[in-house]
Amino acid sequence: MSAPNTNTERQARRHKPALWGIIIAIVAAGLFILWALLNDGTPLDEQAAGAPPAATETGTAAEVETPEETN
Repeated sequence: MSAPNTNTERQARRHKPALWGIIIAIVAAGLFILWALLNDGTPLDEQAAGAPPAATETGTAAEVETPEETN
């Protein structure tokens, strides 16, 4: 049994802010999930520096010589 005095136009008007909030929350969650799937976890400073030096057959990447800084 339904309520005898229903004003569906007023109910629709009162529910619009809640519906917009739900839509915004779903979009934000979708964007976060997309970002989480595409993010490889590399810190931004390492992304800007580029790829680390490649390892050689005889040593590791840490043993690769780097140019000396001149003062």
